[in-house]
Amino acid sequence: MSLARQRIALVPVALLALAAPAAAQVQTDAGAVEAESPEGDALTEAPLAATEVGALSPRQCLRALVRAGVAFERLRWGTSGMATPVVVTGPIAGVTVHANRGQAPHETMDCLLAVTLVRYARFLRSRGVREVRHLSLHRRGTTDELARHPVMPRHPGGLAIDASVYVLDDGTEYNVTRDFHGRLGAPVCGPSARVSPLPEARFLRRLFCDAARAGLFHVALSPNFNDEHSNHFHLEVARSVSWLFVR
Repeated sequence: MSLARQRIALVPVALLALAAPAAAQVQTDAGAVEAESPEGDALTEAPLAATEVGALSPRQCLRALVRAGVAFERLRWGTSGMATPVVVTGPIAGVTVHANRGQAPHETMDCLLAVTLVRYARFLRSRGVREVRHLSLHRRGTTDELARHPVMPRHPGGLAIDASVYVLDDGTEYNVTRDFHGRLGAPVCGPSARVSPLPEARFLRRLFCDAARAGLFHVALSPNFNDEHSNHFHLEVARSVSWLFVR
């Protein structure tokens, strides 16, 4: 996610559920027009799970990753922008997380994101998801950015994942680009949000909004947010904050 071109203003979660809905109709594959339905309940007031993880010290974080049984390697150099860089070399709590271009997990990220993904993976397993493919994890910041801020937020800090495909135990694939069926600028979660009647769209919306309600991430951006997020869910944890931004 590039915030240089679009600044995110942090707003209370309660306000996100009160945005006025757009017109609620969708064209199905069969050609019939069906009314969309409300997404569900309003979001929680505070992202308690993400806030708990974001407050961990490097030592506490690494211990939590060991206790979770995640196969990883600690990196001590060559990974600019991250406070506690690790390479995850196996499944996370039963879910394989890897880039679209590869098959074997060998993913560099900050320890805080790795611990967050443990909790997210348990959430996903309860919904039959065994694999997540992503477009991006750590992206190195510019030389100027790193000179000003050696420890970075978001992708440059290894604290965000752009999840694009979810694979179920039976091999079914849900692709955000193809299956989300959102509307640019429309509310994504809560009573004001409207969801396509297509089952794949409902599944992805539940994945996105239920994770937000559980407070698993501080930032959750869907294709409804802007064109840059049309093909993925941006899921991000932050250090020592207690706000939640969902769009």
